[in-house]
Amino acid sequence: MAVTLRKYLNNELKAKGLTATEAKKNAGKYKSIAAAKKAGSLYYTDKNGKVMAAVYAEDLKKPLKEIKPKKKPLRSSPFPKTRPSSGSIKVEVLIPGSKKTIASAIDKGKPMSFADAAKKKKKVKK
Repeated sequence: MAVTLRKYLNNELKAKGLTATEAKKNAGKYKSIAAAKKAGSLYYTDKNGKVMAAVYAEDLKKPLKEIKPKKKPLRSSPFPKTRPSSGSIKVEVLIPGSKKTIASAIDKGKPMSFADAAKKKKKVKK
């Protein structure tokens, strides 16, 4: 099964965990395909100074190596994710009015402002 040069190089870069620019940085060290292959580089520099892929025609005739994707580690957190259950939060709004409506709201268990709660508490103690 023949593969294209692009597929071959992308597969090899992925296997090594490099980008193309990172792999091409080492191309200046090698002057032939054989030297680059021996060192494990994917690129070499030819006699004109041009960066070339260090690939033989036989390499393209072989099937691609299968690369196993890296598994992401499970996130371990001391606190589990919590989601609010539906209908668990109730919000009631009191309309400002006379003291009678505030007192009736207190008796019914509805929320009130801090100042009103302090006044109610003082009245109860007396």
